[in-house]
Amino acid sequence: MVERAEVCTPAFKTMCSSVELDIKRVLDTEQCYTVTRTVCSESTQVIDNNICTYSYKERTEETTAKTAEVTFEKQCKTQMVTVCQPAQYGYGHAYGEHRYGENLCKEVAQETCYNVPVVTVVEPTVEVVLAEPIKTCVDKPISLPVISCEALSEERCITVPKVEDDTEVVDKCATVLADPDCQDVELTLPKQSCVELVYGYAETAHHEEAPAYPH
Repeated sequence: MVERAEVCTPAFKTMCSSVELDIKRVLDTEQCYTVTRTVCSESTQVIDNNICTYSYKERTEETTAKTAEVTFEKQCKTQMVTVCQPAQYGYGHAYGEHRYGENLCKEVAQETCYNVPVVTVVEPTVEVVLAEPIKTCVDKPISLPVISCEALSEERCITVPKVEDDTEVVDKCATVLADPDCQDVELTLPKQSCVELVYGYAETAHHEEAPAYPH
């Protein structure tokens, strides 16, 4: 048995539209800065230096000393001293008179001597030993390290990222169903027949295979 039928298959189509999006763009930009560094150098400066030392040696010199000598000189001095005799009892004779119970006194010259020191200045010639300094000088230059520093500046640049706001237009697409694709086909359907069963006898029914058809 042949039947006519319409077989449809679904179809799809892509629909796109332009959309403006806000985006961030990362750009490379150059950033410069000044770098200052201190550079030092060392040099040697020679300074003249004179060093003097002193040594001593003995030197004999004749000079005059001053001293004093002490001598003793005998000096005598005469002075009058009153000398009295012990008193006598009774008659006595003194100066032509008779006296009773009186002391007989008279002045007598008495000489007193003593030693008087006499200082005499003496200036003898003597030899004196002196320490005479002797000056000796030598040149001993001194080397001094000299440090000189200066500040050096230079420009250095590096690349750093920079973010900027921007827009970009992109296509936004979506897949939707389109009109189905249909076509007419003939379908061959299997046909069956029924056979009446008789008691005691059964006829084998013949079945026909259905033809294949496209899906």
